Amino acid sequence: MSKVLLAISERWVPDARVAAIAGFVKRMGASVLATHVIHGTEGSGADVSPGERILAQIATQLKQAEIKVETLLMFSDDVADATVKTASEHGVSLIVLGLSSKGMLTRLIEGNVSNEVIKQTRIPVLLLPPEWTGEI
Repeated sequence: MSKVLLAISERWVPDARVAAIAGFVKRMGASVLATHVIHGTEGSGADVSPGERILAQIATQLKQAEIKVETLLMFSDDVADATVKTASEHGVSLIVLGLSSKGMLTRLIEGNVSNEVIKQTRIPVLLLPPEWTGEI
């Protein structure tokens, strides 16, 4: 059985994109490894970070769609590197990333995770635009 790594940022919203991903994964006969990387001070002082909350919501949606799902919360200053290493370690066959609608200045300051993932991996990567709600 193949495995899809679904890299989730705190900007993700469990919505129609998750339903489309679930349908795609089901057709592939794959399972999902839903991951989130806590970077810097995200959610500091809170019991549960925004990213953890979104990760749990998406995992619930995937389980309701009868998709086998594992979740993994990671801590790293290099989100792309953590994502690529995790994908390799878990033998995934596809990495799915949701693009954010960051502006150019924000990308310069924070970096471009999707671009770095594509540069660092030999695993196929599926990028979903920020406002995408279609089918795969």
